[in-house]
Amino acid sequence: MTAPRLITGISGQDGAYLAAHLLERGDSVVGTRRPGVDDAAPWRLRELGIATHPRLRLIPLDLADPRACQALLATVQPAALFHLAAQSRVVESFRDPEATLQANGQATVNLLEAVRAASPQTHFVLASSAELFGNAPHSPQSERTPFAPRNPYAVAKHVAHAATQDYRVQHGLHASCAILFNHESPLRDADFVTRKIAAAAVRLARGGGAPLALGNLDAQRDFGFAPEYVSALIAMAEQPKADDYVLATGVATSIRRFAELTFAAAGIALAWRGAGVDEQACDAQGRLMLVVDPALFRAIDAAVLVGDAGKARAALGFVPRTGVAELARLMAAAEQRR
Repeated sequence: MTAPRLITGISGQDGAYLAAHLLERGDSVVGTRRPGVDDAAPWRLRELGIATHPRLRLIPLDLADPRACQALLATVQPAALFHLAAQSRVVESFRDPEATLQANGQATVNLLEAVRAASPQTHFVLASSAELFGNAPHSPQSERTPFAPRNPYAVAKHVAHAATQDYRVQHGLHASCAILFNHESPLRDADFVTRKIAAAAVRLARGGGAPLALGNLDAQRDFGFAPEYVSALIAMAEQPKADDYVLATGVATSIRRFAELTFAAAGIALAWRGAGVDEQACDAQGRLMLVVDPALFRAIDAAVLVGDAGKARAALGFVPRTGVAELARLMAAAEQRR
C-alpha cells in the first residue's frame, strides 16, 4: 500500500481540488481541518462529490501545536505534504497581523520541524504567494524577482517561504515553494473579489439587490484556473529535486475587465461612465450595476502583478489553458446553479 498524501487546508478551494485530483488518480488522502469545526464534510468536498470517498480521511489538527504536528507526521508518514492552510485574506491581515503571522508563518515552521523530526522522507510543498513581490517595479515577476512584501499577509507568507527554503538547505528536506499568482474558480470564498463579482452579476441579472461596490478597478492581476494550479503542485512534489516555481498565466487583467466579462456571462453588458472614485457601470436600460467605493482601496496596492511561469512550464509541464473569459463564464454559471 502506497503512503497517503497529506493536505492541510483541505476545506479550502485549492485543498478540495487537490484532494479530488489525487483521489481520481488512485491516491489515498488525509486532510486536516481546524479542531472544533462542524463535523460535517466541508461544502467544497460535497460540491466536488468526494466528501464520502473511501480513500479520504479528515482529521483535526491545530497547526499552532508543534507536538500535534509531529504526532500527525509520525503516524501518517505521508509521501507528500501539501501545506495549503493559511489565513488567506489580505484585509484580515491588517486587522490582526499577529494572528496572521502565527497562522501563515509559525504554523509552517511547526510543520517543517515535524517533517524533519518524524517523517524526513516526506516531500513538502508550500502554497506561497505572489503577494511577496509587493509593488514590483518590473513585470512579469519570476523566481528571480526580489521580494518586497507590503502587507502583513505577505510578510507572514515571506516567513513561511524563507523557512521552507531554509529547511531544504539546512536539513536536506525535499521542500518546495509554489509562488501562486491569483487562481480562481467557482469554489472561491464568497469574500474574494472574483466571487463577489460573479455573485453580484447573477443577482443583478435577476433584478435583485444593490449595485456591486468595488475598490481599485485599475488594479491588474494574473487570473488563472485553480484546478490547473493544483496539478502543478503534484508535479512539484514528484520532482527528483525540490525547487521553487512561479505558477501564473502571464496575462494581466484589470478588475474592471474581469467585471465586464463576468457580467456579460450573466447576460449584462456594462456601460461605463465617470472616472476615478466616481466611475460607475450601468446596464443597457441605464440601471446602476457597479460603483467604486474608496473604502475598499488598499493603502498600498500593487498596480500590476503578472507572472512568468517559464520555469514551471519547462520543468513541470505547466500550461494554463483556461483563459480569463472562460474563467468568468465558469464562475457566473456556478452562481446561477446555486
